[in-house]
Amino acid sequence: MSQPDFSPSQFSQSQNAAADATAPSKMRGASSTTPLTVKQIADAHQSANGDKGAPFVVDGVETANIRLVGMVNGKAERTTDVSFTLDDGTGRLDFIRWVNDASDSSETAAIQNGMYISVIGSIKGLQERKRATAFSIRPVTDFNEVMLHFIQCVRMHIENTKSKGVSVSNGFSESSTPTSLKSNPAPMTSGANGNDTDLNTHVLNIFREPANIESEHGVHIDEVVKRLKLPEEKIKEAIVYNVDVGHIYSTIDDFHFKSALTD
Repeated sequence: MSQPDFSPSQFSQSQNAAADATAPSKMRGASSTTPLTVKQIADAHQSANGDKGAPFVVDGVETANIRLVGMVNGKAERTTDVSFTLDDGTGRLDFIRWVNDASDSSETAAIQNGMYISVIGSIKGLQERKRATAFSIRPVTDFNEVMLHFIQCVRMHIENTKSKGVSVSNGFSESSTPTSLKSNPAPMTSGANGNDTDLNTHVLNIFREPANIESEHGVHIDEVVKRLKLPEEKIKEAIVYNVDVGHIYSTIDDFHFKSALTD
């Protein structure tokens, strides 16, 4: 299987333009997602006795909503749904995105073959026949997001296995990460709206303060609102954005978040 080219040059103006059609706040379920690679999903097993509908388990933890980043292939549109294959360099996974209203149609229309996207969805089906349903799809416009996603995958794997005495190499090998991510540098890019970009950064900086990194449960949304003295809705949008790109993640509930990068 040939691996997609995860290089900065692949992020074209057309991909950036497509991102304008899908706002970060529309990434449904972003506050409680598990970042995974296709290989991790392929290796996942069902909990309980494997009955239909039983959740899948990755690194000993049951998954609900998942997040993947990769390249779109084989997009096929129908009246009620859009299907495509996601290739993240560790494997390929087929997705279906149901189209229920105009916003769904707009979201799927912005996605084209050869484009890098961030997908939030779920895995259903039986052990030997997994099915992936996408809830939200957003074009990736910054190569750093691809790298951050795989960093997040590694971090989650380490957190979920260290207490079980499982070697990191047993569950997350070199083949779990595209080789191109190890050599291609990524230039920083700014968003189309400078103010939104600044707010996203200000919010992220709070989570990256040493005291908040050390905090077991992270930071409550109310604390960020109090610190920045901005409307709660604006803060939530910035938090959803930072969760979606892998900068932060939820901890004990949908109101506490913590930085994904601890160094």
